[in-house]
Amino acid sequence: MKRLAFFLVLLLPSLLHAQASDLSTQQRFISDGLVRLHLEAGGYTVAPNDSDNIVVSWHTSRPVKVEIKPSGNRADVYVRDTPHNNFQATIEIPRRSNLWARLSAGELVVEGVDGDKNLEVLAGRIQVDVPHAQDYGHRDASVTAGSIEASAFEISKGGLFRSFDQEGPGKYRLHAHVMTGEIDFRGSE
Repeated sequence: MKRLAFFLVLLLPSLLHAQASDLSTQQRFISDGLVRLHLEAGGYTVAPNDSDNIVVSWHTSRPVKVEIKPSGNRADVYVRDTPHNNFQATIEIPRRSNLWARLSAGELVVEGVDGDKNLEVLAGRIQVDVPHAQDYGHRDASVTAGSIEASAFEISKGGLFRSFDQEGPGKYRLHAHVMTGEIDFRGSE
């Protein structure tokens, strides 16, 4: 009996601790379409790819529900049941895509995607790399409480109810809102 108890003590931690694994899913999608991201809490990087696919990759030790639902020139990506600590995912979309994203809490980083962007986070941070500010026509950002650091558009504001609204020469629209947190539109340095 003592021997059985000893082995159970040794095995129990490994039985309770699920093995972490790298997971991904992908779906074919057309360039120049609208990608809508419905994201639960976590850290997300949206990056361009040069294929006609949407690819979602994540690393976790517990089940996460990821669905990609294309319909014509629009695709909806759902990430649900995320862990409550340090969940990270990368979402690759065609380089020329319009992007709409809603995140409950966490960080949303958008790198090098050409197209309109409509981004909102309840609590957390939005970062958008803007290598060519002249590509954007209408651009606006607002925070209920927090800061807007938009070096791409020479804006820096912090506090309560901060916003900016500008018109530029480009064809793309850029909208971002964070209820509590930070918006960072990074220009090329």
